[in-house]
Amino acid sequence: MSMFWRQNPQWVIDLGSRQLKAVSARPLGRGRFQVLRYAFAEASDEPLFANDVASDVEICASHQRMIGEVVRNAGLSGSYVTLLYPDYAFQVKVLPVPTKTVGEEREQAINQEVKTWVGQDHDQSEFILQRLEPGVLHNDQLIFLAMLKRRAVLQVGALFQKFGAYPVVVDMSLLSSLNVFHEYMIDPANKDKNIGVLNFGHSASSLAIYKDGSLTCIHSRGLSTEGVQELLMGGKSFTKRIMEHFKLPEADAETYKKEEVFFLPEFVPEQDKITNYQVIKPVFGDLVKGLFAITENYMAYFREFKVDEIIMTGGGANYSNIDVVLGGHLNIFIKKGSQVVSMVDAAGNELPDDVKNILTPAVGGCCRDE
Repeated sequence: MSMFWRQNPQWVIDLGSRQLKAVSARPLGRGRFQVLRYAFAEASDEPLFANDVASDVEICASHQRMIGEVVRNAGLSGSYVTLLYPDYAFQVKVLPVPTKTVGEEREQAINQEVKTWVGQDHDQSEFILQRLEPGVLHNDQLIFLAMLKRRAVLQVGALFQKFGAYPVVVDMSLLSSLNVFHEYMIDPANKDKNIGVLNFGHSASSLAIYKDGSLTCIHSRGLSTEGVQELLMGGKSFTKRIMEHFKLPEADAETYKKEEVFFLPEFVPEQDKITNYQVIKPVFGDLVKGLFAITENYMAYFREFKVDEIIMTGGGANYSNIDVVLGGHLNIFIKKGSQVVSMVDAAGNELPDDVKNILTPAVGGCCRDE
């Protein structure tokens, strides 16, 4: 589900807040993908995108360094590329409109939603709006809306052009991840199921829900609280808690997070006795509350009995057993994306699970329909 028309780019660059990932991949069919080449570059300590969708991108020297590095590492000079922006750079929603609401009345409902997004301090011309109609659920026409600051496209695109790579499409990381799991979600065994995809990134997380192969719900933030939509926490929040508690520098905290035990392999009362878990429990609880609010709101609106499962992907999915404990708190079966699909390298060897989870959005960006 791309945001703009493109000229068959061979590479996708995922502009993650911890790493930039450049990937060239192709689908092999039946949930299998081949990653032909990939390269990483460390992200800048200065965020490229603000949490507020309406804010402009502020380009600094460190951003030029990281973009130049990923272009050089992947050999992208002279190449057309797809750029995946962080999900929180977009304002997104699946707007349910009664199927009996047509014509001017439907357009008014859509325009009112967009006006709310833009706000009084900005003009709609400052933004690029994408609109699609993914399907019908319970007598509601589902209308997907996505909005992105126009200058965010122009500024970042110009920076890539400076280093010889030519962006021709911008997309959301989460939407591209959905391409990887599409065959699984439309499998006859999953008919009538509500299946979520959680993109657990470094700065923030986002969630989409599918039913019968149609996108029915998407959130790049939590539900609005008193007019404010907070970001769903990402892995960076774990790192900050570890840094504060153990008085560690960021690099050591990242290593500690990967090597030490935080989550048990079963959802049992003994989980609360794990010291490391107690350290991150406040921010982990924020993630649980945010996802619980989204899934409960979804079930209440569409009169669904449950969200059957959630596929967890992104770098945050690599925390050992986080799927077990998160699923236990939400009472939803959660599996990691690396369990759902196969990804092999150019020689046909299966990639490690942690690499598959990190590369999933970019692989999906390579495999969308023209």
